[in-house]
Amino acid sequence: MIRPIPTLRGWAVGLCGVVSLVASAWLGRVDLLFVGLLLTLAPFAAMVAIALDRPLLTVIRSFAPDTVPVGEGAQVRLHVRNEAVRPTPGFSWVDTLPADVAQVPSRSFPSLAAATGTGVSRGAETATLRYTARPRRRGAYLLGPVRVFRTDPFGLARCGYAVGESKVLLVTPRIVELGRGGADEARGEGDDPELVRHAIPSADEVIPRDYRAGDPLRRVQWRATARTGRLMVRQEEQRSSPESAVLLDTMTTRSAAPEVFDRAVELVASLGSHLLELGYLVDLHETGEAQVAGGYQLPGGDALMIGRLAGVQQTREPDGDFVGRLSIALRAGHRACPLFLVLVDGDSASWRGLAPLSGFAEPAVAFLMTPAARAAQPWLDEAGWVCVAVEESMDAAAAWARAAESRGSRTHAAPSGGRRV
Repeated sequence: MIRPIPTLRGWAVGLCGVVSLVASAWLGRVDLLFVGLLLTLAPFAAMVAIALDRPLLTVIRSFAPDTVPVGEGAQVRLHVRNEAVRPTPGFSWVDTLPADVAQVPSRSFPSLAAATGTGVSRGAETATLRYTARPRRRGAYLLGPVRVFRTDPFGLARCGYAVGESKVLLVTPRIVELGRGGADEARGEGDDPELVRHAIPSADEVIPRDYRAGDPLRRVQWRATARTGRLMVRQEEQRSSPESAVLLDTMTTRSAAPEVFDRAVELVASLGSHLLELGYLVDLHETGEAQVAGGYQLPGGDALMIGRLAGVQQTREPDGDFVGRLSIALRAGHRACPLFLVLVDGDSASWRGLAPLSGFAEPAVAFLMTPAARAAQPWLDEAGWVCVAVEESMDAAAAWARAAESRGSRTHAAPSGGRRV
């Protein structure tokens, strides 16, 4: 409960009471003494009365949707029910919101009828309050309880009450759709090569054969059909999910702005979602102490990964030998897999150990989020990494397009027989 205080009217009445008491002592008037006592004690009596007369309200809180990306609003619904045997007086209400959620102004509260006592709601004793919560940053935010305010019938005192429970609203990083290309572009052909190439042959890369009676139409390969002039179908292949790896730099040795790390998390979330959509298993690593590290796959892996990324924070404690663990994971694979680094402002000495890992990755791409991270570009370039300096004005899609452009230019510039980057 918020302690009761006199209103402006209450202060005026109390002041008149004090003046009356002084006048009664000066003039010796008993009637002024009674008036002074009445006016002086009235605000105090009003504060005691509204403090003891606490409303009996229950609040059921719900969000639509249950989780919301940064930059979007969540509809908050408060289902309020009067549990008292008498109607509620006039209230104003406001919800308790964290600092990173845009504050909502106080609003009037509808009067609720007395509870029936039968457990069946007639509707008159219930009301639904709504507002839109707009978080400014990702994270888990505790919304509530609801604060209601009322004054006494004479308007001399005001008191606030906290009613209902709090509930957590999960704000996830924003997911940006990244560009996708066809099978030819995935192999580095065309004007806009795709960054990611499946580590195993895709359905369009197997050798087609002539159509045979009974073959399902879903296996018809239209590109080969158009090229040969005969109806061609795909060979059935035993396929497994290819693997990919993403490293997020969560360790900090400096004082980077929180917005920069948030953009890095948004980039990782977009990369992970894109890879999962392509059918990859996403192995997420981090340089700081473990918060989100693990393997993710569909179905369900996208929601789990995004939920964990919503609460990831920078830390000054390293996650042991993260370079060694990442190297073991890459060496364990039968083929070179896509590897993406998102470097912010961690330990640059540890980053040197990442350079040789490009030999086990295809492609090997490093997104450099800060000037400190861009200092690692010379030795990463020398090891064959595709380095992208992510500027403040670039979102995840722009960074991805820049990486695709850089990789395409290096692929065309590579000598015949050289390793494709």
